Amino acid sequence: MRRRAFIARGGLGLAGAAALAAPAIAQSQPELKWRMPTSWPKSLDTLFGSAEYVCKRVAEATDNKFQIRVFAGGEIVHLSPQRACQG
Repeated sequence: MRRRAFIARGGLGLAGAAALAAPAIAQSQPELKWRMPTSWPKSLDTLFGSAEYVCKRVAEATDNKFQIRVFAGGEIVHLSPQRACQG
């Protein structure tokens, strides 16, 4: 007899949790746009191409809600050789 009551309470708990979680699932996610600076040039296709591939897969997985743009070394952050060597 106690097992049936336990199962019934557990079922009610799961139904209540699902009802509370439903509004969270239905909310739309905000769009995010990130910029990803790299330290290598575009000519290194293996590295730069793989970074672009990862960004493309992230966009596909999130229905373009999270977009990442890849920038080659020196496009966003410009450092002189003296400044880059300072600690």
